[in-house]
Amino acid sequence: MAKKSKKGRVLRWLLLVAVILAIPAVIGLCRFLQQNKKNIVHKTVLYIRPGTDFSSLMDSLERNLADIGSFVKVANREQLPSHIHPGRYVLDSMATNIQVVRNIKYGYQSPLMLPLSGRIRHAKNLAARLGRRMMADSASFMEVFTDNDYLATLGTDTANVLSLVLPDSYEFYWTATPKEFLERMKKEYDKFWTEERKQKAARAGLSQKDVSILASIVYGESNHVPEYPKIASVYHNRLKKGWKLCADPTVIYATGDFTITRVLKRHLETDSPYNTYKVYGLPPGPIMAPTKDCIDGVLNEEKTDYMFFCASPKFNGTHRFARNEREHFANAQAYRRALDSLTRAKAAAAKASAE
Repeated sequence: MAKKSKKGRVLRWLLLVAVILAIPAVIGLCRFLQQNKKNIVHKTVLYIRPGTDFSSLMDSLERNLADIGSFVKVANREQLPSHIHPGRYVLDSMATNIQVVRNIKYGYQSPLMLPLSGRIRHAKNLAARLGRRMMADSASFMEVFTDNDYLATLGTDTANVLSLVLPDSYEFYWTATPKEFLERMKKEYDKFWTEERKQKAARAGLSQKDVSILASIVYGESNHVPEYPKIASVYHNRLKKGWKLCADPTVIYATGDFTITRVLKRHLETDSPYNTYKVYGLPPGPIMAPTKDCIDGVLNEEKTDYMFFCASPKFNGTHRFARNEREHFANAQAYRRALDSLTRAKAAAAKASAE
């Protein structure tokens, strides 16, 4: 009987030891399950600004968490409340608690694709675009875009800052500062300006700045890429002969009214260093951010003796080129006749539909 009692005590002790040893394993399993629980209901983008506390973070997250409790436990174990990094975080349904917590804790952001396309006409326009997409506001970007002391370190100035911005799509972190943005643009600009391109500019007697300014004017004239080298040749020929450029896009830039579709005599009277109907040579800076195609169009300009061009009467975005005023006058007359005919046809169609 004593033997059985002793055996029972041993079994109870063994059972107790087993339970004690199992407790850490159970706790570890619970933690593992909490950490690796897929807890995001719907894919979402979380923006965290500087100074955000844990309570505000949870206000942003709670609607998209299947289990708030498990997330909070993991966050507290990882000391997230005192280590919240600002940033843009893409959270998808496959993300686990520990992945979300550690991404925010260590600032492992999801980059965004920043499209810088279309016509970026001035620094204010660019700052407004960036302020809508990045953490920094437009005023912060403008402060940097107008800081000539800082811009000098990048080899540019306020008038030419748009030369650094080559329209394209770029990957950025949402928290990138205005200076980080411009420094990235400078790297892209330097990478684009290969030795071959520099040599082409030198052979044409143009600096990189001159090329960018001229390219911006070409871009203002046309969206038809195949014509860029020919349009560039017209303006380069005028420069070489000491003519005024007489470029309509520079007049529009000088007025500041980008709704102008037809430059009139009163527009030509605008006093501005950008009005190339009144001043000789290139304007002080680009009238918009020049595209890579336009820059290459200038660098690979056709060798022509054209001095004039005007829109084609086919209204297909192309132009007709002329060597002298007589040819140019004929081309301009053909365009005006086609425009008048089109206007009459539209008026007749509108009248017929009204009846």
